[in-house]
Amino acid sequence: MHVAEPLLDYAQALLGSTRNAPRYRHGLSPRAGLALLRAARAWAFLDGRTAVLPEDVQAVLPAVVGHRLAAAADAADDPESLAAELLQAVPVP
Repeated sequence: MHVAEPLLDYAQALLGSTRNAPRYRHGLSPRAGLALLRAARAWAFLDGRTAVLPEDVQAVLPAVVGHRLAAAADAADDPESLAAELLQAVPVP
């Protein structure tokens, strides 16, 4: 399953956004990024494609990293809204 360089950069930008924003208690780890890419590859495969698209990453992100996202102490958001906010904050290549 082919993952283009810009898509890898997009996944890295998603991870980096959680590490640099005070909104999140903990940033996503490299292992979370690997899980995200594995799930996106599987999503693309099930859709009958041979390459991963940004839409695949966006489709699986809440399920893959939602349990790893936690709001900072001063905010009380659920993981689904944090994942949606993350996807809104990082531009798609």
